[in-house]
Amino acid sequence: MRTVIVTGGAAGIGRETAKLFARKGNRVVIADIDEIGARGAAEEIAEAGGLAVARRLDVSSEEQWNDFAEWVFAEFGPAHVLVNNAGVMDLGGFVETNAAQWQREIDIDLMSVIYGSKVFAQQMIDHGVRGHIVNLSSMAACFPSPLEPAYGVAKSAVLMASQALRVELRRHGIGVTAILPGAIRTDLVANGQRSGLSETDAERWRAEAGGMQKYAFGGPDKVARVIERAVRHNWAIVPVNVEAWALYGLFRLSPSLTREVLSRVSFDRLEALIPTARSLLAGVTGK
Repeated sequence: MRTVIVTGGAAGIGRETAKLFARKGNRVVIADIDEIGARGAAEEIAEAGGLAVARRLDVSSEEQWNDFAEWVFAEFGPAHVLVNNAGVMDLGGFVETNAAQWQREIDIDLMSVIYGSKVFAQQMIDHGVRGHIVNLSSMAACFPSPLEPAYGVAKSAVLMASQALRVELRRHGIGVTAILPGAIRTDLVANGQRSGLSETDAERWRAEAGGMQKYAFGGPDKVARVIERAVRHNWAIVPVNVEAWALYGLFRLSPSLTREVLSRVSFDRLEALIPTARSLLAGVTGK
């Protein structure tokens, strides 16, 4: 039986990914800083006849990653699949985002991938496991906009780190995939921070902008299916959703055109569009 580790597995993409791998007959380790949520996900899998355990993990801590890897090996032997899914999405312009906010994005969205990939790649190498590492990048890796530069910088680094790791681990028979989701029905925006606003205005923004994610055409289960197929087929880079493929292709074709288009995006314009977009989407979806 393979051991599959999913970070950020308490909710959203991580939870659906853990459930899918469990249905495929794998033992799943659900790692999340939200230990209660992780336990709930593990219980849901167990009730469906799968095998899952929950473990608290702060992915921004290298020490916790090292302890976690030792625990996994002691309990189950070497891991076979690692899905680095945990992340946050904070919004705000490049200049208005302060150093602490930049550091939060880098620590959670980038360094967690580096810490996890290093320790579990070494574990796989040491024990001859021809395993797989999946890193959740984002459409934002190809999205140089003023809305979420810190998130985009971190996710573009995840994309490059994944490619570098894929090259390095090929001789060991270990695959590496970068997943680039587009707009997905999760609470990513609602749970993020918005720099440059008062706390009251930031709460209003999270409620309005975050609420728009429920209208996204792709659900977390769709991303989970892509992740599982990527592991089976050893795909390198996989955008998810039409808009992710379109932006990935446009950025590769013409970075200058991508920048020109996205330079016209602003928070003011986005906020002005939210009420109209919500009304239109509600009419289409009936929600």
